[in-house]
Amino acid sequence: MAPRKRPETQKTPEVVVRPKTRRSRSPRELEPEAKKLCVKGPGSSRRFDSGCLWAGLASLQVPPSYTSIVRALHHHKLGKAAWPSLQQIGAGGSVTGLKFNPLDTNQFFTSSMEGTTRLQDFKGNTLRVFTSSDTCNIWFCSLDVSARSRMVVTGDNVGHVILLNMDGRELWNLRMHKKKVTHVALNPCCDWLLATASVDQTVKIWDLRQVKGKSSCLHSLLHSHPVNAACFSPDGAQLLTTDQKSELRVYSASQWDCPPSLIPHPHRHFQHLTPIKATWHPRYNLIVVGRYPDPNFKSCTPHELRTIDVFDGSSGKMMYQLYDPESSGIISLNEFNPMGDTLASLMGYHILIWSQEAGMRK
Repeated sequence: MAPRKRPETQKTPEVVVRPKTRRSRSPRELEPEAKKLCVKGPGSSRRFDSGCLWAGLASLQVPPSYTSIVRALHHHKLGKAAWPSLQQIGAGGSVTGLKFNPLDTNQFFTSSMEGTTRLQDFKGNTLRVFTSSDTCNIWFCSLDVSARSRMVVTGDNVGHVILLNMDGRELWNLRMHKKKVTHVALNPCCDWLLATASVDQTVKIWDLRQVKGKSSCLHSLLHSHPVNAACFSPDGAQLLTTDQKSELRVYSASQWDCPPSLIPHPHRHFQHLTPIKATWHPRYNLIVVGRYPDPNFKSCTPHELRTIDVFDGSSGKMMYQLYDPESSGIISLNEFNPMGDTLASLMGYHILIWSQEAGMRK
């Protein structure tokens, strides 16, 4: 067996606050070489400006954000405080999944290429190892946690899904896919309903109370390309999938057999790029995803920007696009805070914080 490679030193992510601006800015202002680009679709002509998004959400009466959190991040950006760096709390290899412990927010679960799924705290202590492959050929790619059922579910790179309780006892370990399991997600309202995504071009729906093997899935949703993610909406009524090419799909959880809503979108897969995964807004029916312009994509335009795109989850129409000319990399992951008024976006080693409150204080 080949020896394990020693993990490389991880860079500390740089957090950059991108506050809301008070005026609309055109792409010409944002990037000199970019031509004016309007969103296609009936009744939609939004420009690249974070103000559009928060103006729209403000009209929906979004409650105030956690000002103190954003202010703290802003101070770090201004150099008024050193950005905290916690040493040796990460897994030994690249971290592929992270979830806060819903029973104790001073703790978090991680899955990693080290070959473990574990529970850790912010002091650097490993509190419990849930899974360990003991070989460099098998690692864990995703995880999810249920507070109500006190369950942890994780998937590995050879198609296995493992279900455990929070005490670390394994309930079952079954091969549910032919290839790597890229994403596992428990339904937030019916946590016995599990969705798994894989590079075998399927998303499968499972009833955890009736799992007996690969053939016991409730539904198998075939895709045209490998799938990066499958995420339930906050109300559990819809499932959003992201493939590795140019398609987002929205399924109805009550009608799995019905054709899904399709949203064409360029986010192609690249080996050295964190896989792009679309996600939901926590309070409204909005989908957020990073754009990786593809010259082979049907609606690609010259000088297309690497934006964060926001879609209406019901109609599939583009609603807004966010772009920062100072941080023009590819946004792979996006995550709203629970209130939905602050957005964190991951771009390589950088994290962008889009905040309405930060802009209001200027």
